Amino acid sequence: MKYIEGNIGKIVLAKLEQGEDLLQTIRRIAEETQITTGTFYAIGTLSVAHFYFYRPSPRPITIKEQLEIVACIGSISQKDEEILAHGHIDVTNSEYQSMGGHLLEGSIVDAMAFVTIIEMKNGHDSEWLYTPKAH
Repeated sequence: MKYIEGNIGKIVLAKLEQGEDLLQTIRRIAEETQITTGTFYAIGTLSVAHFYFYRPSPRPITIKEQLEIVACIGSISQKDEEILAHGHIDVTNSEYQSMGGHLLEGSIVDAMAFVTIIEMKNGHDSEWLYTPKAH
């Protein structure tokens, strides 16, 4: 088991606009606010969801329809000088069918999304919080 301990630092609340890439924007907010270790969660809507299921091998999927984000949570970490964001997402369609997995770039905000990022101060050696993405 690995863990780090720290204190809560900044809390950032953001409203994402239509057309923004959810994961890229979360990472950009962390960079701009200099958050190198923390957690995030999001709610809102997507017009495109891009994610994958991890095992037995990554199988990325792209869904292009109006979707509601029912859960999205992840971690912010830093490897070398790069800010990394690793998240999981669950979305539902208009038929109330739920699907989800590891969040990938290419998940596009529809009407809007709200993101909360909570910084962990004094949390060092956090690069292991990140899981490499599948394409």
